[in-house]
Amino acid sequence: MRFFSFLPLVLAVPATVSACEGDCMVGITNAFLSNYTRPVHSVMDSLAKQVSDIIPSHPGTQAALNYLQPILSAYQKQAYQGMEKAIFPNFFHGKCLDSQGVEPDGCPNPDCPIVCGTPGSLVHFYPQLRYIAFNQTYHALQALATPGTETYKQVESAVMDAAASSSPGERRSYSRIYSRALKNAVNLAHGNKDSRSGSGSGSGPGSGSGSGSGSGSGSRLDSRPQDASKAPPSKMLVPVPMVIKRAQNVKAQLKSILAEIRSLMEQACGGSGAEETNGLPGCSWEAPMKEYILTFP
Repeated sequence: MRFFSFLPLVLAVPATVSACEGDCMVGITNAFLSNYTRPVHSVMDSLAKQVSDIIPSHPGTQAALNYLQPILSAYQKQAYQGMEKAIFPNFFHGKCLDSQGVEPDGCPNPDCPIVCGTPGSLVHFYPQLRYIAFNQTYHALQALATPGTETYKQVESAVMDAAASSSPGERRSYSRIYSRALKNAVNLAHGNKDSRSGSGSGSGPGSGSGSGSGSGSGSRLDSRPQDASKAPPSKMLVPVPMVIKRAQNVKAQLKSILAEIRSLMEQACGGSGAEETNGLPGCSWEAPMKEYILTFP
């Protein structure tokens, strides 16, 4: 996706308005979203590289990006509404009047020292505006990458299927393998319990020399095991501890990776995320954005 320092909407200067509304709100919101295209893709690339590393076959960044696509797609659908609300009216709104009800010099334009809904106010408080855009972007991504959300479940399912398919002889869905492994573990646990309760010299269904009523489940567990190599594939037992441990490891690593969105966004923007006047130098765009903002009356 191509990166723009600011949108070409600068060419479409709206009619005179008394505040940043209509085309002004749309233009500034879209400008920040366009500017954040590159940092967002940088974060997604970093996540994808790490996801690729936890899959045994290491499918590469592009394949891993496909697994992460639910997060990116949902972000792109929700980004505009969230960004506009974060800027207008959550922070910039209302008339430019001081405590005495007087409009200070520089208001509404070009540099208004009152927080209000005009281009001059956005210019004056641009250091805060850059952090509003940054925080909204990373919060939107992090919310979609939070365990329990639909997008997280979709990503987790795709990654675990890829991890299972990368192992020879395991071409079925990882979720199916995991479910079958758990079922086998439960059945095995019940079988061992029956075996212990049926041992000894008592007259229960598991006692005796193996004849008559002594042919219960406890006796079958003590019988000669079937050669697993001769069993049909559909009858072969999944190595329960190995499958469960692998599933748990993949899930835990994926959760840890997706929790890094804020730190990766800070790296992409070249700052710590702390609100400083000149913070986030890689995600500031101060000069072109101020120039663009002031094209709106």
